[in-house]
Amino acid sequence: TVVDREAAKEGLRRLPERERAILYMRFFEDMTQSRIADRLGISQMHVSRLISRSCAQVRKEALDR
Repeated sequence: TVVDREAAKEGLRRLPERERAILYMRFFEDMTQSRIADRLGISQMHVSRLISRSCAQVRKEALDR
């Protein structure tokens, strides 16, 4: 578990700041995609795509380690 967390941290650090902020709002502040979209002035669908893409990127980097 510790190794997985460290691998995920590295992947998160490599994300653009906006994508890190979106993941933080979604998973640590428990905000809905709609609320994140309202805060950032983008569509809920765009938030959904950014979350999916960011999670996939972090997952890929963690698994490649």
